[in-house]
Amino acid sequence: MLAPTDGVLLVSKPLRTPFSDGSTVLVRTLVESLDPAHFLVYFGDPDRPLREAGLVIESPPMGHSPSLLAKVRVLLGIVHPGHRKRPLHLFFTPNRITSTVVALLRRLQPRRPMVQSLMSAHGVEQHVDLLRPLDAVIVLSEHTKARLQAAGIEPAKIRRIYPGVACVSAVEPTEIAERRRLLYAGDLDAAVADRLLALAPALDAPELAGWTLTIACRPKGEDDKNQRRRLREGLAERIDAAQVELLGEVADMPALMASASLQLFVADHVRRKVDLPLVILEGLAQGIGLVSLDFAPLCEIFDRGEERGLMPGVRVAVTADADALCAAVIQGVRGVTEGRWAPAAQELVRREFSSEAMAASYAALYSELAADEL
Repeated sequence: MLAPTDGVLLVSKPLRTPFSDGSTVLVRTLVESLDPAHFLVYFGDPDRPLREAGLVIESPPMGHSPSLLAKVRVLLGIVHPGHRKRPLHLFFTPNRITSTVVALLRRLQPRRPMVQSLMSAHGVEQHVDLLRPLDAVIVLSEHTKARLQAAGIEPAKIRRIYPGVACVSAVEPTEIAERRRLLYAGDLDAAVADRLLALAPALDAPELAGWTLTIACRPKGEDDKNQRRRLREGLAERIDAAQVELLGEVADMPALMASASLQLFVADHVRRKVDLPLVILEGLAQGIGLVSLDFAPLCEIFDRGEERGLMPGVRVAVTADADALCAAVIQGVRGVTEGRWAPAAQELVRREFSSEAMAASYAALYSELAADEL
C-alpha cells in the first residue's frame, strides 16, 4: 500500500551539489516542495538533507553521464533490505539496465507500487515495452503524452505533470528593461550557431542600442568546439565591441538569469533535456520574457499562455530566415521596454509551472496509487 508514512523511495541521480542538470534540479525541487506529510527516501548527502520528513541514502555525486558503477550503486539501493519494500518513484530515461531491474522487481514484488517520471523523452518510443510493467508513467508535456499513447501505452497509465519552479515576488518591468541583456542558455550545435549568427544584426537596431547578447553553452564534445569557433570568428567584431559575450559552463546560472532582460531559445529540439527546460521556466518566474522557436513540446509554454490570456513573449517558426529571426528579437525587446512580458510570464508560471502545482500533482498521484492498493 502506498501511503505517506511508507516512505516513497525516489530513484535519481544523487541530490547533492552541484545541481547542474535539469533532471536533478527538478527532483530536488519536488523533494523540497512536497507536503511534509509525505516521507521521502532519496539518494544524496545525509549531512545536507533537503527536508525534515525524509531519509537520505549516502551516495557520491554523479556527472552528466553517470558511469555503470554509479548506476549500479543506485540500483543496489533499490534492493537493499531496508528499502526493498518501499514504493518506487524512478526519475530517468528508460534504458536496458535499469528497466531490466524494474521488470525483475515487478515479477518478484508484483504489489510494490512503481512509477516513473521521464526526465527526457528523447527516443522514448524505442522503450515502450520497458514502461509497460509500471503502475504509472509521468511525462512532462502533452506532446510526450501523445507520443506514448500513439506508441501503445495505455492512456490511463500516462500522467502529464509539468515541471515546476519556485515563484518569486513581482519584478518591476522597468528594472528588467534596464539590464539590456539578451540571453541564450542552451545547447550549441550547427543549427543553433547558424541562428545566432543570423540574429546578431538585430543588435544594430535602434531598439537594441546598448544591449548585449550573452551566449551561455556548456561544452559538450568536438562539435561544440567547432561551433564555438564559428561563433568566435563570425561575431569577432561584436565580441570585441562588447556587443556579444560567449560563455562556457556557468557556475551561477541564477545570477546570470537575474541579469537578463529577455531569453532566447534558438535550438529546434530539447534532445536529452527536460521537455520544458527549467532554465526557461526559471527565467519566466523572474519576469523575463521569451523569444523561442515554435516547436513541440516547448510551444506548450505559449499554448498554455494563450489559453489563459497570458503571452510571455514571441514565438517564431522553426523555418524562420534571418530577417524573421531579427524581427522576432526586436519585437521581443519592444515587449520588454513596454513592460508586457514580465507580469504575464510570472502569472503563467504561478498558474501552470509552479513547484507548488507540481508537488500537488505528485502528491495526488501517490494518494491515488495508495487507494488502488487498498
